[in-house]
Amino acid sequence: MNAGKLPLLYKFIHVTLVRIFYTITLNPPTIVMKPAAFFSRLLLGIIFLVFGLDFFLHFVSNVVPLPGLSNKADNYLTALTHAEYFFPILKVIEILGGLGLIINRYTALFIAGLLPITFNIFLFDVFLGYQLLPLGIAMLVMNIFLLFAYRKYYRFLFTVVPRV
Repeated sequence: MNAGKLPLLYKFIHVTLVRIFYTITLNPPTIVMKPAAFFSRLLLGIIFLVFGLDFFLHFVSNVVPLPGLSNKADNYLTALTHAEYFFPILKVIEILGGLGLIINRYTALFIAGLLPITFNIFLFDVFLGYQLLPLGIAMLVMNIFLLFAYRKYYRFLFTVVPRV
């Protein structure tokens, strides 16, 4: 090998190793965040898509029996069912949000839009449907994590004095 090219090779190796070192030590969330955000986004999207479609097609509820709910939970769900518009609109939003998360389009919008639904699922599980609490906790944790992972897309929402 030419003696003049050897220092260039060493410099290239040194720069590459330094970049790898700084990436690992100074920015570790990048290494962990991308796969974790991908799997959280995919799993949350699948959950919303499956349970949204199940409302209309009944493919999960006929196969997997849900645990018995308390009288308060049953009364709450009955009252929401009597408002005939509530569940169909909610489930259409869940289907659209789940599809958006799965195909990674308008992801930040759907993460923010599904947060109130996720939070209500969590609160329902905490106060009324104790048997489903692990699912509610997992969904809320994934949604909050995704909000954090996509935080750069929400910066403009916190502008103190917006200008037109």
